[in-house]
This record gives sequence, structure tokens and C-alpha cells, in this order.
Amino acid sequence: MSSPSYLMASLPMINLGDVPPVTMDDFRSRCEGALDQAELEALNALLNNEPSDDEFVQSYQAHEIQMKNVSGRLRAQAWGPDVRFSERSFAGYDVYFAKMIQDAFAKSNPMEKEQDLDKARFWLVDCLAGVGEETVKHVYAYAIKLQICARWARLSEKAGDAAVLNVINANDPDFVQE
Repeated sequence: MSSPSYLMASLPMINLGDVPPVTMDDFRSRCEGALDQAELEALNALLNNEPSDDEFVQSYQAHEIQMKNVSGRLRAQAWGPDVRFSERSFAGYDVYFAKMIQDAFAKSNPMEKEQDLDKARFWLVDCLAGVGEETVKHVYAYAIKLQICARWARLSEKAGDAAVLNVINANDPDFVQE
């Protein structure tokens, strides 16, 4: 028997920029005791970007496609008229969400751009979950928020320097990795 309201009551609140209060493994473990098999499958599809029959998962994935379409179009326009860009089709179009993405890409600072994109995702999952009694949609929204916070928690200057060094070394034919 599914009990998402019990699960949500046991989870600490989470905001963009927070250090994740639980690990993804701990979260998934908690979900196993509170969600039924179909809901767990939908959760896994959501977190792994796999197809699902679940309405929340489909809507979130459609918005991710919309985000990629908007960002791809803006990048192609910046490269010039000779760049060809093809959009992927998706169900629905969210004007406000598209505006949030366009505003994020107007930022010159890449870190601010990424933060604004994740703010848009936080806004989106809150809208998809809705207000009122906590349902499995709120669990899915929490999962996305936790995933985003975990990604931000892994970012550091040291990790960024290491990533840049890896790119530089990968392009150096004389560099031998041990």
C-alpha cells in the first residue's frame, strides 16, 4: 500500500542550494517502504530519464525537452544564420517555463545561468506536484530537487580545476595517463 504523505512527512525540507539532507540511496530506500511497485518504477524512470506511463514523469520529461529546445535554439542563433537546429517534439508548451529558460540564457555568467535553470526546474516540479495533500507527485518533485542539490553539492573549485585539467590533458597527445 502506498503512503506518500507519510514518506513526505519523514523527509526534511529542501531548497535550491541546500546540502542534501539525505543521500539518494537513503531516499530510494525510504521510498521502497512507502511506495508501491508502479510508483517506484515511475520514480526510477524519472531519475534515470527513461520512458514511463506516469503523468508527472511524462510532463517533467516533456519540459526537459522544451528546455533543450529553447537552449539549443538560442545557442544556434548565437552561432549565426548558417547553423541549423532541429527541435524535438514534445507534449505541451509552457510559455512561462520557456521565458525562465530564455532569461537564464541571457546571463553572461555560466554559474548564474545554471542556477537559474535549476530554479526553473524547482519551480516546475512544484507546479507539477500541485498544492494540497502530499501525494506521490510530491515525492517525485522531492526526488528531482534532491538530485539537483546533490549535483550542486559535488561542485567545487577543486573539482572544476580537475575537470578542466582532464580536458586539457585529453587533448594533449604527449600526455600519458597512468
